[in-house]
Amino acid sequence: MREILAIIRNERAEQTKAALDSIGVKGVTFINVIGRGKQKGTIRYPDPQGTLKREVSIYIMQQRGLIGNPEDPRYHAPVENELDLGFLSKKMLMIVADDNEVPGIVRAIIQINRSEHKGDGRIFVCPVNDAIRIRTGEHGTKAIV
Repeated sequence: MREILAIIRNERAEQTKAALDSIGVKGVTFINVIGRGKQKGTIRYPDPQGTLKREVSIYIMQQRGLIGNPEDPRYHAPVENELDLGFLSKKMLMIVADDNEVPGIVRAIIQINRSEHKGDGRIFVCPVNDAIRIRTGEHGTKAIV
């Protein structure tokens, strides 16, 4: 048995759920998480007039107590079309599956979530020593089917 942990974009959660349903995955847990990776909590966006950047930057600086203090070492003025949010909201999927089902599950997650841009997410596959169904006391693969 393996546990598959996948961190994906929020907007891809429903498509991912549908793809997993279509290949017969029964048990999936979705969790709202925040974090940062290579993109370090920054997002790029189209905003030619800079309106969104100004509004969000002011909000972030207010929250950090940095309004009017660019000398503060924590102050970071975002570059053009980039916002430093610190952490980004994502979804984390948790799936426990038989070893032979893992490649298909991983393929389905990648197929739906790959945009070839920073922030597409990560997948971690970890060994599971045991699983126990609380209601019946069943162990191992019997507990996850």
